[in-house]
Amino acid sequence: MKTGRNKTEWLNQYQGFKKYLNQCVVCKEVGYDPIKIEKKEGLYFKDKALEFFHPLTVNDLGMCTKCARGMSKTRKPIKDG
Repeated sequence: MKTGRNKTEWLNQYQGFKKYLNQCVVCKEVGYDPIKIEKKEGLYFKDKALEFFHPLTVNDLGMCTKCARGMSKTRKPIKDG
C-alpha cells in the first residue's frame, strides 16, 4: 500500500472515488469499502484502491471492527433504578 503525495494527488484528480471509501468515526482510519469496490466496474479503480488503501468495513455506527471491539470491551451495562 502506497502512502503520501501520489495518493493525495490521485484522490484530488478522481474525487468521485471518495464514495468508495470508508472512514472510522473513532480512529479516523480510511480504507476502501470491499463490497462497493467489488460492484465497481473497471479495473483501474480497483487496482488503485488496492494500491493506495486497505479494505475497511464499518458498522452501522461508522466504527471499524477494531474500534467496535474495543468499545464493546469498555462499555459497562446501564443499571436500572
